[in-house]
Amino acid sequence: MEQIGRTGVAAMHAVLLNEKTILIIDKAEWNEAQFDSGQSAFSVQYDLDTDTYRALPLETNTFCSAGGFLSNGSFISTGGGEKRGRTWKAEPGWQSIRHFVPCTDNTCEWAEYKTGKMTQNRWYPTVEQLPEGDLFIIGGSTKGAAVNRAEINVPSYEFWPPRPEGEVMFEFLKETMPYNLYPFVFTLPDGNLFIFADKKSIIYDYKNKKIVKRLPDMFGVHRTYPLTSGAIMLPLDPANNYNVEILICGGSEAMKANASADDTCGRINLGDENPKWEKDTFIHKRLMPDGVIMADGNVLWVNGCQRGWAGYNRRNHDPTFDPLIYTPTKSLGQRWTQGLANTDIARMYHSVALTLPDGRVWIAGSNNVDPPDPNAEYPTEFRVEYFSPPYLFKSNTRPRVSHVPRIVTYDETFKVLINIEEASSFQDAKGKIRVGLLRPGFSTHSQHMSQRYVFLNHKISEDFQTLEITAPPNANIYPPGQGFMYVLYDGVPSKGSEIFVEHQVDDLAI
Repeated sequence: MEQIGRTGVAAMHAVLLNEKTILIIDKAEWNEAQFDSGQSAFSVQYDLDTDTYRALPLETNTFCSAGGFLSNGSFISTGGGEKRGRTWKAEPGWQSIRHFVPCTDNTCEWAEYKTGKMTQNRWYPTVEQLPEGDLFIIGGSTKGAAVNRAEINVPSYEFWPPRPEGEVMFEFLKETMPYNLYPFVFTLPDGNLFIFADKKSIIYDYKNKKIVKRLPDMFGVHRTYPLTSGAIMLPLDPANNYNVEILICGGSEAMKANASADDTCGRINLGDENPKWEKDTFIHKRLMPDGVIMADGNVLWVNGCQRGWAGYNRRNHDPTFDPLIYTPTKSLGQRWTQGLANTDIARMYHSVALTLPDGRVWIAGSNNVDPPDPNAEYPTEFRVEYFSPPYLFKSNTRPRVSHVPRIVTYDETFKVLINIEEASSFQDAKGKIRVGLLRPGFSTHSQHMSQRYVFLNHKISEDFQTLEITAPPNANIYPPGQGFMYVLYDGVPSKGSEIFVEHQVDDLAI
């Protein structure tokens, strides 16, 4: 674990824009990063090469918002919070839509549609990227609260850009009160959605507005905000026909400052005729964990704490400093790796984590005091850390990949050049090579919206110099847009190459 750089703003939300930059978003409040006017910034573009940031003006409050990419490559931020004043002036962001077109030359800026663009105020909504290339926006509340209430609940979903049907009412978000803010949503290979809130989950057909299947309630504690757990759709693999398994870990037993965090995980196989939750240990008690899929398809869990619940001002305590790695392909009881490089920085409420193209994991944030206080017991945190997974120390060399196309279309076959110094023969290389496509997602509040990892079919040439790779077969497997492609040899990943998977090459507009 290596500490380098500062974020400038509290990293409440973060998303990887490209191979070189991260977009960081806070709410409107005091931050280290300030403009010449003296007003605090609450968004920056973070440069991964230099570990420096560039402040970005914003006019609407992005407090507890959501986000995702359109198929054209632009990032969309949805919703937010109340009007703010003084040295961090901001207009209300409840119904705001904000566009950000990624760049690497420091010219990109926010474009804001301040109000009335969504059908409802949405604070704590979830966004999921869809196969059609637009965004599914679900849930939230009409104003800020410690936990959702009937009078402020928004039991509906909508789309961006808006679809003709407008707002669609969604009874599931009434059934799961009050623990239904930031529900977990994953696009499934059959084109439906997996939606989870509290302990309940369904498979939902958003095209026909109907529930396809109700799944068994998960055991144990409530799992969504403010008793926050983490959720992952495990990597999709053509070898098992892209069978879906969902993993949910952690949470808290109650909305009390001394409540014990949960130390269990549940895993459900949606391919089973009668899916059931399989119980596993989470090793540590952990509330507000961040689960990120790494370059090799295994899951790193970082951040969080052992007591309390999600919120400001002494609601969460006893940070968890020890990372864990979960290997999905191993048997129950054999999946956890401990004894990894740890940290001494508390990362609790409002922390984030993202897997980077170079294979490291970028970790930032933690701000459970309001107003921000760099001198508090658990201070507003601006330091950045980089976690280097064990696969970066497994070999003296890594696979090298070149001639990766910028854009491919579904089911297209394309060739890249590879150099694998460790490979001794064609048969050796053939048996140890895998190709993975990662979308890190939008990180906030232990959510990683639209996070996705898909293994790709491939063939290696007999001189093991060329790899012929087939893009995902359709948009249900991998909704259109950006990803980072890794070639793995014996579990060691190449550096990730940015690649866009689109319905048509012309769909990309950046």
